[in-house]
Amino acid sequence: MTKPFGSLTDDEVQHAGRVELRRVVVTDDVESWDLVLYAAGGIEPIAVDAFSLDELARINPPSSRDLADGVAKVVLGCHGLKRIEPWTMSRDATSWSARVAVVPVAASAEPAEPAGPPDPAAAG
Repeated sequence: MTKPFGSLTDDEVQHAGRVELRRVVVTDDVESWDLVLYAAGGIEPIAVDAFSLDELARINPPSSRDLADGVAKVVLGCHGLKRIEPWTMSRDATSWSARVAVVPVAASAEPAEPAGPPDPAAAG
């Protein structure tokens, strides 16, 4: 069953193998994209998120695919994933895919809140 990225379980993230960016709707000012995640070796998506890039005609940004790549990096990074190869474009130039992997946690990573000295009042 396909679900939003925010509903992914840790187990599903661990089995992620491929991500796809799909350009869905294109107008002069707006492009709508889907970010689709697949399990390694899977053909059915396990997660999808939709997003839009707007005001493209008003500003002079990098290519919209580069902007979509930036969104993909943030969404994947929030789930401990990253793209591990360059994007491969489909023949019709409407989608790009790449393999993903779980970002290893550094062995020397410190806890978010270091433990303080014991509370003397608690030792009762």
